[in-house]
Order: sequence, then C-alpha cells, then structure tokens
Amino acid sequence: MNVRIFQALCVSGLLIFSWNASAQVQLHGKHAQMNMQCDTCHGQTRPREVPDESVCLTCHVSRDAVKQKTAALKPNPHYGHSESQPCGDCHKQHEPSVLTCDQCHKFGYKTP
Repeated sequence: MNVRIFQALCVSGLLIFSWNASAQVQLHGKHAQMNMQCDTCHGQTRPREVPDESVCLTCHVSRDAVKQKTAALKPNPHYGHSESQPCGDCHKQHEPSVLTCDQCHKFGYKTP
C-alpha cells in the first residue's frame, strides 16, 4: 500500500513540475499587443532578471522623449523627482503596472 502512495506522489510531482516548467510567462500592455519575444528585452540573460533601463531606452529613445510624450499630463509623471527612478518601478511587463507616485500623491493615472 505504501508503495502505491509513493508512486502516486512521484507521478503527481512530475506532472506538476513539467506543467510549471512549460508555463508561458504573460506579457502585459503594449509589449504584448506587439507580440514581442523574451529576447527583445532580456537578450541572453535569465528571463527572471529585470533588464537594465538602457534596454528600455533602445526603443523608447530617451527619458526626455518619454517626458515629452507625456507632457499633456498635469503633472507630468516623468518630470521632477521621478526622473531618477528606474522605469521598472512603475512599468511592469509581466504583471500589472503600478503608479508609484500614488504612494505619496493622489494623481490616479493609469500606468501602462
């Protein structure tokens, strides 16, 4: 009887492990809409590592360009003391983005 329980546990464990290993990581937002692939941002690094901000700026050009693109927002979330924050503090690609500004302020922007 104990052998059958052990076998059932082993098979269950293998099934769970193989399902988890093959699970796709979900992209959110515009990057998902553009069907971007993992290596676009992660290159050859381990996918669980957050890419350096310089990777973001290969497509988004510069912090000044991002600031100009959001100039109509009052106040502009990319101007002021947020200029030194890494993009990934607000903009998440594998989970919903967060509005870090709202930890102190109440702007209520929707963060892409």
